[in-house]
Amino acid sequence: MSFEVKQLRILLIGVLFVFVSSITASSTEPDYLVDQTFLDSKTAEKKWGSKPFSPEEFKKGTVNLRAEMAASLLKGNQFQGKKASDVKAALGPFTGHFWSSSVPAYLIEEGWPSNADSWQIVFLLDNSGKVKEIRVHKNCCK
Repeated sequence: MSFEVKQLRILLIGVLFVFVSSITASSTEPDYLVDQTFLDSKTAEKKWGSKPFSPEEFKKGTVNLRAEMAASLLKGNQFQGKKASDVKAALGPFTGHFWSSSVPAYLIEEGWPSNADSWQIVFLLDNSGKVKEIRVHKNCCK
């Protein structure tokens, strides 16, 4: 076999390996959001109303008050690119839980006492630990 044919063969095997590896990596990567239930801002507004978001009021407010601010918080993007510690400083200790205690989450409806759904505002983080998206998440169910 000539030198050029060997090089071409090695190159093709390398390209094939990279291609197969990328398909395998993406298909085995868990998509942890697929089976979760989220509400958009319009649905949140229908469910809880739309009080203008205020970090100060949110921090000291009740679960019900926080729920009323959910739609407004989703529409704004003042926490986009902020670290979890910035969210905690602005809004107080996390009261919800989403996959990890390091993900900022705040309960806005505690349904378990009345056998109803529970909801929370979740600040989804990117790989660098900064907020990439804010969503209303169904924390638990009836």
